Amino acid sequence: MNKKYDLLVCDCDFTLIDDKGYLSEENIDAIRQVMEMGVDFVIATGRNDVLAFDFAREIGGDIIVIGCNGATARNPATGEIYRNESIPEESLEMIVDYLDRNAAGYRAYTIDRAYSKGLDLGLKLKALTGKEYENYMDLDVFEIKDGGDIVGQKVLKVVAVEEKERLERIQRDLRSISGINAVFAGETVLDIISDRASKGAALKELMTKKGIKPERTIVFGDSENDLSMLRLAGLSVCMKNGDESVKRLCHKVTEYDNNSSGVGRMLKKIFDLR
Repeated sequence: MNKKYDLLVCDCDFTLIDDKGYLSEENIDAIRQVMEMGVDFVIATGRNDVLAFDFAREIGGDIIVIGCNGATARNPATGEIYRNESIPEESLEMIVDYLDRNAAGYRAYTIDRAYSKGLDLGLKLKALTGKEYENYMDLDVFEIKDGGDIVGQKVLKVVAVEEKERLERIQRDLRSISGINAVFAGETVLDIISDRASKGAALKELMTKKGIKPERTIVFGDSENDLSMLRLAGLSVCMKNGDESVKRLCHKVTEYDNNSSGVGRMLKKIFDLR
């Protein structure tokens, strides 16, 4: 074994887990071996952090989960919260007003619940992508009549799910709203978060807290919402199934995709695992 890094960070969907929502034994085994070498492991996901806690528990050990594209960072074992960045209330009001006026269904997430306006997330994703998670996780979902029902809540992110062309238009239109960023978390998923929230910002805080240098960090990702943390890494790795634009900016691309334990197989090469 060869310890070349002090911190390993993995995106969740379409990176760490497969298209059906499962974490492979090969990925688990490789990550455990890396952690046994003294390397810290972090899951960084666009999901609410609690929806990735089960994966952290499957792997075991002291793992921090960055959630909602960097709006939160929490340790599922201890419950300690390192970060909690909600969308500014004035910005949130403008976001939901825009989405309501343009008949776009959406979900809004706080740290422990979801609010839905005309969006069945699982069904919409299946209709747009043809993919359906078998291992589907969700928070308690509360239906709302319009965005006014959530203004005043500590909303971490708002999610729109549409065809890519429509989301690109929504993304452009939302640039006029201050205090937010809108990033793709997949071809058909647009995450709207505070401009103080990103996976990179959350990771940078953790690295500072732990005294870990960027050059001693390895990051795996696949999509636009991973770019901020991939740019921080001493070694950035895009998945074989990742966006072409992300591949061009990374140091390496995995030989295998997320359905074939691409993370675990790459870790075996990087760390000379058995």
